[in-house]
Amino acid sequence: MRTTTKRRAGQLALVTVAAPIAGWALEQAARRAEAGDKTSSTSRRLRQGADFVQRFGRGPLADRLRPRPVTTVTWRQP
Repeated sequence: MRTTTKRRAGQLALVTVAAPIAGWALEQAARRAEAGDKTSSTSRRLRQGADFVQRFGRGPLADRLRPRPVTTVTWRQP
C-alpha cells in the first residue's frame, strides 16, 4: 500500500507541477527565439513541444501557465 501511495503521489506531482512548468518554459523559449527571427524552425519546434507537454498538465497551475486563447468581441448595433 505504501509504494502505491508514493507512486501515485509522484504521478500526481508530475501532472500538476512538472508538466505545466515544462510547457511554460518551452513557450518562453519559443518567444525568445521568435524575437530574433520570426521564421526560425527552432521556434516552431519549441512551440510544438510546448503544445505537446501542456496537454498533460492538469490543475490550477496548468490553467494559469497556459496561454489564453485570443478572442475577439464584435458588438452588434440593434
